[in-house]
Amino acid sequence: MRMSNLDILSRDFWKDNKRFADLFNTVLYEGKQVILPEKLMEADSNLSGSIQTKKKEDVFVERRADLIRKFAGDSEYAIFLLENQSHIHYGMPLRVMMYDALGYREECAKKKRENKKNAVYANRDEFLSGMRKEERIHPVFTLVVYYGEKPWDGPRRLKDMMVDMPKWMEKSFSDYSMNLLEIRSSEHAFQNEDVSRLVYMIQHIYRKQIEEMKKECADVYVKKDVIKLAGVITENEEIIKYAEEHKEEEVVNMCEATKQWEEKIRNDVINMMGVRKEGEENLAPEEAIERLKTEGEAKGKAEEKIEIAEKMKEKGYSTKEIEELTGILLH
Repeated sequence: MRMSNLDILSRDFWKDNKRFADLFNTVLYEGKQVILPEKLMEADSNLSGSIQTKKKEDVFVERRADLIRKFAGDSEYAIFLLENQSHIHYGMPLRVMMYDALGYREECAKKKRENKKNAVYANRDEFLSGMRKEERIHPVFTLVVYYGEKPWDGPRRLKDMMVDMPKWMEKSFSDYSMNLLEIRSSEHAFQNEDVSRLVYMIQHIYRKQIEEMKKECADVYVKKDVIKLAGVITENEEIIKYAEEHKEEEVVNMCEATKQWEEKIRNDVINMMGVRKEGEENLAPEEAIERLKTEGEAKGKAEEKIEIAEKMKEKGYSTKEIEELTGILLH
């Protein structure tokens, strides 16, 4: 299956064990440094397996996880699985449950093969089970990272996918919750600088908070893969272009990376307001804004400007940006 640019970039980004560890520590363990990057081990991302039907036919189920790591800490080891999601999936809890079940099933199948080969069964129960009484398997933790701009309105646990159940039925229902990070609205305090800045950029690009970024990040430099991934996730062509133009540099200035995007937004708004006249495609945004502010050009445009200001507010523009581009005072 052909992987998208986002699939490749996001997987490469999270391959860094420091980023991977901080992601899981922050989202699952409230920032406690329980998963140590130096103790993370690569694991096979193939979660395929066969399920036997009542007709004794094997149905092959295959799924390749985006990224899997093993961690040997307080326990023998645990398995951490990362699933990248760019769109809302309305069957995600079931999908996660299947991933986890395939991981457990594969480990059990491996133990059964070893037991059968070595004939280590103590009794008939162990023989029929294929596993010995004292054998244990390792926990699997799946984290879904959702990158989309729309709020996640899909189910977050198996119960959310069910029809309405009476209270007596709910009590005996075996629910299955999934771990979800919704980047667009995350308030997590990530400790890894790259992860923190990636989340910061995505949120501010979605909200079009250019002024805030200019104030807070004038002297902030980030790794180019952070810039590139943020641009791809938000489908921001100007930021992607900037990252590609500076591909030889290890780090780039965050504000510089957003300048072309800022200019495009300003041009889009100015063109929407009809300030530029025919043949004035190269009229600079600053000149267009000044023209907009003059009484002559603004005459008869009051209602139009108010309508545009309202649309800009809905799309997340700051009060300062709306005032600067429309000439309407909002405070």
